Amino acid sequence: MTNIDKILGKIEFLPPFPVTISKALQMLNSPKVSTEEIAESIKFDQAVASNVLKLCNSSYFGLRRSITNLNEALVYIGLSQLRKILVLSGTRQYFENRLPGYEAFKGELWRHSLATSIIGSMVQKKAGCGDSDMVFITSLLHDVGKLVMSEFVTDEVRQILHLVEREQMTFLDAERQILGVEHAELGSRILALWNFSDEIISAVRKHHSPYDPGDTDTDCIVKIADSIAITMGYETSVDGMAYHGYPEIIARYGINQAAFDKLMSDSLTQIESIETEYGIMKEER
Repeated sequence: MTNIDKILGKIEFLPPFPVTISKALQMLNSPKVSTEEIAESIKFDQAVASNVLKLCNSSYFGLRRSITNLNEALVYIGLSQLRKILVLSGTRQYFENRLPGYEAFKGELWRHSLATSIIGSMVQKKAGCGDSDMVFITSLLHDVGKLVMSEFVTDEVRQILHLVEREQMTFLDAERQILGVEHAELGSRILALWNFSDEIISAVRKHHSPYDPGDTDTDCIVKIADSIAITMGYETSVDGMAYHGYPEIIARYGINQAAFDKLMSDSLTQIESIETEYGIMKEER
């Protein structure tokens, strides 16, 4: 069996996306769904309900007073914000364990994913284009392929890093050459199994691809949000900066140096706030 066969086979062993959250996300696709119906669908799943309330009460989502009732919380935040909270809540379980193929310390990939989602949301708002929910969710899930790739990268990391350092390859190209597949492609396959939308799947597959004029706003924003998160130090130690940047996309959205600096400053405040309130911390070096 080749490496690629083994890697693709591992997808089947990933825990499915939480049923309660998947059901609620499907309900949110209906324009007629009510907050009462959504609350009813999740209230008996204690873990999901408590996480939703915890995130609703975080400063990131900006409620002016503490909410203890699920129905009331959903009325205050609205269904669009709820979609983000559900995906954030459902995603955390996959990043609980250290991924040695990419992380030197537990929590690096989770913090990178979170930072990318917050930065992506801020870029989307500044650019005034693209779908805010789509950008947030795609940014949060863009590196999900690393969950499966980690053990294979661990086994072949010396060869991969040799290509990165000596041949000036990106980490993605080195993954592809040594293992036969790379984490962006693998991530898109995982999200297809989890029944995420085609737009999200496509943007995850392309998040390290060179800029193409046919890229959607979601494609472009996720690419630069990922790059900015890495620039800010929210990276995974093993692959870190071993990817191309996207100056042409940054220029496309009119992000000059002053705007870039403000974006990083504002993002850092939000990232640190939600990390603290939701208990998302990286191990100390």
